[in-house]
Amino acid sequence: LLDLEARRPCLTVDEDRRRRLRMNHSATHLLHLALREVLGEHVKQAGSRVAENSLRFDFNHFEALTAEQIEEIEVRVNDMIRANFEVATQIMPLEEAKGAGATALFGEKYGANVRVVQIGQCSKELCGGTHVRRSGDIGVFSVVSEGAISSGVRRIEACAGASALRSVIEQ
Repeated sequence: LLDLEARRPCLTVDEDRRRRLRMNHSATHLLHLALREVLGEHVKQAGSRVAENSLRFDFNHFEALTAEQIEEIEVRVNDMIRANFEVATQIMPLEEAKGAGATALFGEKYGANVRVVQIGQCSKELCGGTHVRRSGDIGVFSVVSEGAISSGVRRIEACAGASALRSVIEQ
């Protein structure tokens, strides 16, 4: 937005908050991939919330996760973070994106062209959100809790970056 009289921007972005949102948002993509790798291809995102200090990820699964599964998920996400993969975005036709293996959310309505976010060669999803430039920018990832929210739907609460480091220290 522009202040027409002063000819200067009226809107400012809190860069620190935006950076933390990017870390948590990109971490949700890696978490989704790790859940599918550890629990199986049946895992589908059922909702999410990204905040500056945490993330929440709801997904379809039929039973509680074991401590070993949660640990394996954390290890896989942190391995992808340390790999420091490039994060690339590309606009392409929806059918081309699906043909290229991009994950789409069931029930979402997409236009003819979509934005594909790819983290290295591992994660490829349709997404319009803000992301880090490299997976290493996330820093560290930590699962805070896991539980049921309804029949067949589980929820993981987690965090990335400095919030994750604080969580690990507290644990």
